[in-house]
Amino acid sequence: MRLDLLLVLTLVAVTGCQSAPRPAQLPVTPAAPIAAPSLELQEKTLRQQQHIQALIAQNEALLARVRELETPPPVPPPVLVPAVLPPPTLQPLTAVPSTVDAAAPPTPAAPPVPPAPIPPSPPVETAILPNADSVIDLTALLTQARDGDDVNPFAVRSLPADAIREVTLHVQGVIGGAAPCALINQRAVQAEQTIESLTLVGIEPNAVLVRHAGHLLRLPVAEKPVRIRLPL
Repeated sequence: MRLDLLLVLTLVAVTGCQSAPRPAQLPVTPAAPIAAPSLELQEKTLRQQQHIQALIAQNEALLARVRELETPPPVPPPVLVPAVLPPPTLQPLTAVPSTVDAAAPPTPAAPPVPPAPIPPSPPVETAILPNADSVIDLTALLTQARDGDDVNPFAVRSLPADAIREVTLHVQGVIGGAAPCALINQRAVQAEQTIESLTLVGIEPNAVLVRHAGHLLRLPVAEKPVRIRLPL
């Protein structure tokens, strides 16, 4: 037995300790990375989709136009023309036998009615106008004038100051309309109203008519006021 052990040790010393050879490893090939789609490819795809959609919309518009052309237009309703009636036939007039007795005397004609008399037109009243100095002096008309003297309403009489009063009226404008009025002394006055003891009786386009003690005065629309002299 010792010989066997010695033989084994000898063989081990000669050959040395050897382990079993490892199996050969095959080289691993790395997987190729999957490339992501590029931005240019995405833009090209988007343009193609937009072009396809535009073609589809154009096709639908052409189909709608074709259907519109193929549809017949509506027929307008018939126009009714009134029938023309023939003119009526006039029958000849037949003479009606008179029932008046020929032997009866004729009826006398009625006497003509005289025309109604035309009433005389009222006399036109002359209005007194202011003189060149815009003064109307009524003292000559309202006081006792001397016999044989001509009464001049435009002449300024020399009377005592305590026997005369002076009224100033400034006609600044005339307002027409349904209810016309005049602007006198910055006051709107209508017909039949009184201002400074004078009554407004008429409104003309460029003047007003006032009355005092039976005398008619015409006051024009002007920048200068009119001074009216009246006796007390």
